Amino acid sequence: MRTLVLLAVLPMAAHAEPLVTGFERFHQQAPTADAGRLLFNEFGCVNCHGGDTGLPARRGPVLAGVTQREQAEWLKAFIADPATVKPGTNMPHLLNDEASAEAVLHYLGTVTPKTPFKPKGAKYMNAERGSDVFHTAGCVTCHQPGKDFQPPAGVPAAKDYTHRSVPLSELTKKYSLASLTNFLSDPLKLRPDGRMPAIELHEGDVTDLAAFLMDIQASDGSNAPNIAPFKADKALAAKGKAIVASMRCAACHELPKEVAAKPVALKENDGGCLDVKVSGVPRYDLSEAQRKALKAYLATRDAKISAKQKATLTLQALNCTACHERDGLGGPDAARKAYFTGDHNLGDTGLYPPPLTEAGRKLTPAWINDVLGGKKRARPYLQTTMPRFGKATDDLAALLAEADAKQEKPLPEGDIAAGQKLMGTMGGIGCITCHRWDKRPSLGIQALDLSTLAQRIQPGWLRDYLINPAAHRAGTLMPSFWPNGVSSNQVILGGDTDKQIASIYAFAKAGKGEPEGFPAMIAGEFELIPKDRPIIQRTFMKDVGTHAILVGFPAGIHIAYDGLHARPAMIWKGKFFDAYNTWFTRAAPFESPLGELVAKWSDPSAAADDVQFRGFKLDAAKVPTFLYDAAKVRVQERFEPKDGMLQRTLTWDAAARADIGISHPDGVTVTEAPGSAAGHRTFIYSWK
Repeated sequence: MRTLVLLAVLPMAAHAEPLVTGFERFHQQAPTADAGRLLFNEFGCVNCHGGDTGLPARRGPVLAGVTQREQAEWLKAFIADPATVKPGTNMPHLLNDEASAEAVLHYLGTVTPKTPFKPKGAKYMNAERGSDVFHTAGCVTCHQPGKDFQPPAGVPAAKDYTHRSVPLSELTKKYSLASLTNFLSDPLKLRPDGRMPAIELHEGDVTDLAAFLMDIQASDGSNAPNIAPFKADKALAAKGKAIVASMRCAACHELPKEVAAKPVALKENDGGCLDVKVSGVPRYDLSEAQRKALKAYLATRDAKISAKQKATLTLQALNCTACHERDGLGGPDAARKAYFTGDHNLGDTGLYPPPLTEAGRKLTPAWINDVLGGKKRARPYLQTTMPRFGKATDDLAALLAEADAKQEKPLPEGDIAAGQKLMGTMGGIGCITCHRWDKRPSLGIQALDLSTLAQRIQPGWLRDYLINPAAHRAGTLMPSFWPNGVSSNQVILGGDTDKQIASIYAFAKAGKGEPEGFPAMIAGEFELIPKDRPIIQRTFMKDVGTHAILVGFPAGIHIAYDGLHARPAMIWKGKFFDAYNTWFTRAAPFESPLGELVAKWSDPSAAADDVQFRGFKLDAAKVPTFLYDAAKVRVQERFEPKDGMLQRTLTWDAAARADIGISHPDGVTVTEAPGSAAGHRTFIYSWK
């Protein structure tokens, strides 16, 4: 089983300072005032001392109900010594004795939420699956990979890091499975500053992810540990209230008005929290580089900051640069590239999130806001999911537009009909050869949908990109049809580059029709429906492979056979299969069955040993019998619907081999039919 070894590989003792990934990755070698501005914001200094860094506010988590969500013993230890319990935390050391931490804990026990915390328990979880979620959905871009996780085939394992990971503390001591699942389902509810963004996951994925992070290998969630009950002591809570007020905790945390904290104006640019010898102030174990950067910022904190500086620091504060490159900086580091998966047919563009260089000039503000709000997604082939940052990104679209503004040469008026012609394959440049159009798959690789082009892209940037795509994204497979500004199609609109590009934009904006060259029929109109006899169709299919042989029966029960490994792989009920992509696209995607009640066999590694597929034969009713050799013994395998169930019959020479290693699919009831014997066994599969 894969397990998460927390904080492995990197010795935290060498990194006791608070962690701001953007600073560590881009600034620690040359601390500047900009770097200090980032730290002043991310350490919460601005919350205590006031002013405006121009960056999204960094606040502490919601504390109302915290003793219901987190274990009291962990909370007490963290309050007493934050950096020891959670290395790299931005929470300063405030208290000098354990008794004060105990009192603060009891005060927090009196700060209750408006709605009682009642997390939903998990009936079933799978930590192994949670490991896959952690390493593919995007968590691993900010947090350290699990030590034992095996990256996808063909990519190297992570061995080193160019910047430290956000540490995952000992989560089993902090949370229950239910409370961690509740937090992961929408972190913005408890940490609205967006530094822990929300990734859209299915409910089961969240539970599995929590089980993985807590290293709970059991599948039954009913026995998972719960939060120990905590009852606040009134006398201790009163002492804690006074401590919380004096320590000014409300400067960073949302707390009752009774402990409100007013800003403390800075009178000097040195001393205080920056002086390791001064007592009675929040204590940070700052590195020398962090100290230099903060002093540089404080010396010039009244200086104006440009929109470009502000945009760069905002992206670093939110760690957008863990996934996205901008102006040559950022993007997945070398160790984490192994965990970015998608469509290898598209090259790097099918694996890694797009660069943010000139994003404010490239993308319309409305599209940026929709993407940040989780309402739009242009690249569904990327496995890494774009998270939501909440109010931290409310102003980001406008900021990027200001930072990346450029005096544009307006395009001429476009010709919609010419644009439609250009994008097609009937005398045009064939955009649909690689790009989808709304519900229409492309004719080849499945690059992003161009029907939303005008919603997403601004015309000035589009012109520059189409003339020289590689200048905007290194490694792109996108060719230029206007190299050096000269059109490769001299027929349409007289070869005028600007008119052609304007026409493509105008056609996409009009939102009517589709480029020429798609097959006359659309997906869905090629549904294969078995009527009088079975239908056999070869295709690529998910969870089956590149040698899938589909058999659809008129009874509405169907099977997918894996011809590469000589094994049944999937059965389902209902509709059979849509052959549109299989028949009409050059790079046919891996398909899924149309029906429901899908049951699958285990992966090929669990198949019988030493097997060789020999094809299949058809009887008079056109029902196939699959043939394969198991240790040189010929096996015949036949499937046929019977009374709403599926009958599977295997025959072989029992004298030559007594056992051929028969497995069954998950999710069905298996009954062995009467009359089964060595060399002849019949099973009935019925749906639960």
